[in-house]
Amino acid sequence: MTHLIINPRSGSGLKRSALAEFRAAMQAQGRSMIEYRTTGPADATRYAASVRDEADLIVSWGGDGTAREIASGLVGSSVPLLACPVGTENLLAKELRIPAHPQRLAEIVAGGCTVECDLGIVNGQDFLLIMGIGFDGEVVRRLATVRRGHITHLSYFWPIWRTFWEHDYPRLRIIADGEEVFDDFGMAFVGNISRYAVGLRICRDADYNDGLLDLVVFSCQEQTALVLHAAWALLRRHPLKGNVIYRQFRHVRIETDRPTVSQADGDVGPDCPLDISVHPGKLRLLVPPPRVTHGLWPWRGELPL
Repeated sequence: MTHLIINPRSGSGLKRSALAEFRAAMQAQGRSMIEYRTTGPADATRYAASVRDEADLIVSWGGDGTAREIASGLVGSSVPLLACPVGTENLLAKELRIPAHPQRLAEIVAGGCTVECDLGIVNGQDFLLIMGIGFDGEVVRRLATVRRGHITHLSYFWPIWRTFWEHDYPRLRIIADGEEVFDDFGMAFVGNISRYAVGLRICRDADYNDGLLDLVVFSCQEQTALVLHAAWALLRRHPLKGNVIYRQFRHVRIETDRPTVSQADGDVGPDCPLDISVHPGKLRLLVPPPRVTHGLWPWRGELPL
C-alpha cells in the first residue's frame, strides 16, 4: 500500500491542482493510496515510523523538511521514499532529477528504481541534505520567527538582507575525525548532497551514498569577505578560490565562542556546539530510471544517478 504524506504548509500553496492530478494519475494505474496530512513538527516522522512495517512506498508531498522528517521514520527499513518537489527549494528532488509534473511522478511510482542514501545525525537529530552553521542558520532563524504559512523565495529577502548587515560572525573551532581543521571566524556547511539554494553547489563533491559527509568552511568576518565567497560560488570556482576548507568526514565537532544557531534541511537546527556524524542506517529512495544517451556519445550508455 502506498502512503501519501502531505504537508499543507509546504511551498507557496499553489500546488493543490497538482495533488489532484497526481491522485488521478495513480488511480489510472489502479493504485490506491492512504493519505495523511501533517499537523505539526515531527508529525511526519511519527506517522512514517508507524506504517513502515506495512507500507510498500511512502510519497512525500512537501518540501525538504518534510522529506527529512519522513526519512527519520524510515531509515533502516526496506520501504522506499519518493520525494515530490512541492516545497520552496526541493533540493533532494533536484539532486535526484525528480520532476514536478504529477503524471511523471506517477510514472516513477510505476517504473522507477531504488537507491540507497546516507543520513546525518546532529546532536541526536537526523538530517538528510545540508546544514548551515552561522550566517545561514541565522537567516533561517529570522524567517522562522515571522513565517505564518506558505513561503516563496521572496520570503527570504528581508532575513538575508538584515542578516547580511547585522550578523556577528562567530569564531568556529572545528575538529573533523579527530583533527582540528579550523579555528577562526567564519561560517560552515555540512552536506550530504551537492546542491544548495538557488542552484549553488556548496558541497560540490558530495555523494549521498558514499558513507561520508562533506564539510565546507568559509573564513569570514565581514560583509566584503561574504560577497567574495558568494561570487566564487556563483562562478563555480569554489573551493578553488578564496579562503575555503573542504573536507570529507564521518564525525565532526563544531564549537563556537558565542551562541550560534544552525539550520538543517531548511529548518532551524540545534545551537552550537554540534556533534555531527554519519547515521549507521541507510534510507531507500525511489528515483527515475537511469537515462540512456544517444547522439554524439552513444557508447556511454546510461548516465549515473
